[in-house]
Amino acid sequence: MKKTGVTFLTTYLRPFSKRVILLTILLLVGIGLQLFAPQVIRQFLDAAQSGAETRLLVSMGLVYLVVVVVQKGLNLYNTYLSADLGWAATNRLRGDLAAHTMRLDMGFHKMRTPGEIIERIDGDVGNLAEYFSQLIVHVFSNAILLIGVLFLLFREDWRFGLIGLAYACVTVIFLSLIQKPNVALWGDISRTSADLFGYLEERFGGTEDIRANGGEAYVMQGLYPKMALLADRRVRVDLFGGFSFTTSYMFYIVTMVVTLALAGTLYLRGEMTIGTVYLMVFYIGLMEGPIKYIRRQMGNLQRAVASVSRINEFFQLEPEVKDASTSSATVASTSSATVASTSSATGTSTSSATGASTGKTVTEPVEVTVLPAYAPSIQFENVRFGYKDQLSVNREQEDEHDALRTTHYVLNDVSFTLKPGKVLGVLGRTGSGKTTLTRLIFRLYDVDAGRILLDGVDVRDVSLRDLRQHVGMVTQEVQLFEATLRDNLTLFRSYDPTRPAISDAQIIEAIDTLGLSDWFQALPNGLDTRLKTGGQGLSAGEAQLLAFTRLFLRDPQLVILDEASSRLDPATEQLLERAIDRLLQERTGIIIAHRLQTVKRADDILILENGRSVENGARLDLANDPHSRFYQLLKTGMQEVLV
Repeated sequence: MKKTGVTFLTTYLRPFSKRVILLTILLLVGIGLQLFAPQVIRQFLDAAQSGAETRLLVSMGLVYLVVVVVQKGLNLYNTYLSADLGWAATNRLRGDLAAHTMRLDMGFHKMRTPGEIIERIDGDVGNLAEYFSQLIVHVFSNAILLIGVLFLLFREDWRFGLIGLAYACVTVIFLSLIQKPNVALWGDISRTSADLFGYLEERFGGTEDIRANGGEAYVMQGLYPKMALLADRRVRVDLFGGFSFTTSYMFYIVTMVVTLALAGTLYLRGEMTIGTVYLMVFYIGLMEGPIKYIRRQMGNLQRAVASVSRINEFFQLEPEVKDASTSSATVASTSSATVASTSSATGTSTSSATGASTGKTVTEPVEVTVLPAYAPSIQFENVRFGYKDQLSVNREQEDEHDALRTTHYVLNDVSFTLKPGKVLGVLGRTGSGKTTLTRLIFRLYDVDAGRILLDGVDVRDVSLRDLRQHVGMVTQEVQLFEATLRDNLTLFRSYDPTRPAISDAQIIEAIDTLGLSDWFQALPNGLDTRLKTGGQGLSAGEAQLLAFTRLFLRDPQLVILDEASSRLDPATEQLLERAIDRLLQERTGIIIAHRLQTVKRADDILILENGRSVENGARLDLANDPHSRFYQLLKTGMQEVLV
């Protein structure tokens, strides 16, 4: 369900209701003081004209001074409160968006650059931060002030009330008419900005290859049109803003001229005192302030409306990989969910989904299977899979999206069985589907046809949390974060209250097992040493060994090694041999490799070709069968045939 700007306000401000009430009270007090101040000036002018005592005039002046100082102090404090409230509320929204992004399929992340995603989570939400705070201070409060001014004008003289009402109505109607095209312009700017950021992020990430191949000119040639498009749209918005400012300001000038003419006429006729003339002119002039603030914030509000639309589009994206522990109805109605599993002894659990965006908890019992705490068997039954070109935005449009999906299958009718505690070596040329096969076990994607069974259980019937705790994977590319060595090795496990923490003793034991003791002892702060983003300062071998340490600490029941030793030199690779042997003890394993040395420990062999299983069997049997493909690979040389 799409949310309007008002819905976003009520949803994300609800947890801060006390602060909202305090802010509202202070705003009303400040508005009251602002309306009362000119009344003091009127009394002062009329008293001075009638020859009042100096003491009375001084007292009135002091009252006016106190009123203005208190009112300005309240305005300053209200500005702080509203800004703090706006960022607190939008940080909750930012958290929901980040959680929703991590829940989306890998296909979503492959189709969008990190720069575009960051613009959605940070840029659009940043616009809403101004929306939350500015709406309360500069729009809501000034709208109340405007209503108060009109009430006092009508109370003093209905003719001035009509002048003020006409000015307000004409200006509001004008601003309403220009809102829709302005929102469209800001939406275009947000999309263009996201495209530019995505382009820059991708090119900066490939700086080494671009410079090595002389691609600087090509990058700049693509950059200039994107910057020109963004500049053009910003100029159009600025021109539109200038037009709206000039037009609305002319409305104010005309209103002020009419007010001065009427007030001057009434004063000359003796129907109005000088103090009342001042009061009428001041109140009409005071109306320009609220309308000016509203006009100034219209750009922010229109940009926020465009951001709300884009955030709604983001929340409408649904992952095709559904968590078995969460019902589809619950997933569709919440922006994020936390799943708690219980009753593991019975092999089933129930889950409760907490809608972070709604503030409500919907508990719906869903039976899921819990994987056993021992090495499982693996069975592929006629598995077929092809990468999708896009995600479903709405399930009602699924048939339309199906027509746009790719018909090329990366895996086609793949079937094999691996017994518990055995190791499978997967071989094949680049692009044959080896890595895709392991991603399906991990449920980074779901199969299009067929089934994948772990210990006889369809992986789609297991919660994602349980599945990914039982399956561990090491790939060629190791992702290290700018954090301490401890956090990188435990993957921030100590921050998850639902799982037991990993002690420093366990970490050091794993480091010793992998032969990293000398390197670890040379670190200046031990486990508190901060690593740089991407593992800068570490060799490829050290980064790979850290990835193996992570796997040791996770203690999974199924281990997947996706060419994990391909980046290591022979000396470093020897360090892993004992570790891999220990890791695979009493565990089921899948090893993807090009080199013969890597698959020597495999019990079974699976050879893929163009997404199909062309050979599967016991390694020793295939190695001794002159008619098998594996025998030919051993005879010819795996590197020459597979690479």
